[in-house]
Amino acid sequence: MPQFDRREFLKLVGVGAGAGVASACSDPVEYLIPYVVQPEVITPGIPNYYASTCRECSAGCGLHVKTREGRPIKLEGNPDSPINRGALCARGQAGIGRTYHPDRFQGPMLRNEKGELAPIDWSAAISDLAAKVKSGGAGVFILGGDPGPTAAAQLDGWVKAVGAGGRVVYDPFAPESLREASRLAFDVDSTPIFDLSGADLVVSFGNDFLETGISPTEHARQLASARDARTKKDGGARFVYIGPRGSMTAENSDEWLAATPGTEGILALALAKVVADAGKGSAADRAALGSLLDGFGAESAAAATGV
Repeated sequence: MPQFDRREFLKLVGVGAGAGVASACSDPVEYLIPYVVQPEVITPGIPNYYASTCRECSAGCGLHVKTREGRPIKLEGNPDSPINRGALCARGQAGIGRTYHPDRFQGPMLRNEKGELAPIDWSAAISDLAAKVKSGGAGVFILGGDPGPTAAAQLDGWVKAVGAGGRVVYDPFAPESLREASRLAFDVDSTPIFDLSGADLVVSFGNDFLETGISPTEHARQLASARDARTKKDGGARFVYIGPRGSMTAENSDEWLAATPGTEGILALALAKVVADAGKGSAADRAALGSLLDGFGAESAAAATGV
């Protein structure tokens, strides 16, 4: 066995340590692969913009989607949209996160024998789903949200082709109470559209329309227009909020009446009775109210609501 002295041993250790440190500090090799056939609409480094619609809620605000190399990177309101006119709420701004969420499903998934979801091929997923729906026949209904008119037409066509019973639209924030009120008051089974821009007085009974409701971005723009001191010599519309919580809508009101929770309706009926007793409004309206307002006097309402 060959012998080596202390100096040779230290040389060997030094060379090995230096090689290890050098290899550990080097960057991994990366390759930039350019387009083999570059798309005509894409120039690397220059963004493209597309008009779209926000589906984070049922308002359907207009969007401008900023993309770079085919990937969306920023959402902004569309100035040409009659709903939001360039504005976009925080929920709409954050909607782009769905595209890059690490826990999103990037393809069809099938639950295996262990109860775990595992990816499967698209063709297999489509054929398996169609077979399961056809086996159930008219007893199978597709449950989901409202994807918009174009996608809804495609879904309805698919439901009809596979012989399912139908498609049920589910919206956790559906304004069914407003639809029922519209049906009772105007005999129109539809969600009413409010325009606050021309109002002189706005009274909200627990409706936080600046942060939720049908279209908060649109309503915020309308209220700002109604209260624009540059065009309204008298200062614009007066806004009164009635509700128990100091919400963002309440904090933006001219007067906040902190009614006891759940009593906003009592106060609304009491105000209607005061108007009717004063002979305001048409005789037909007062006759239609009939005995509905009996028992909702100002004194009793004040005791119940704390206002």
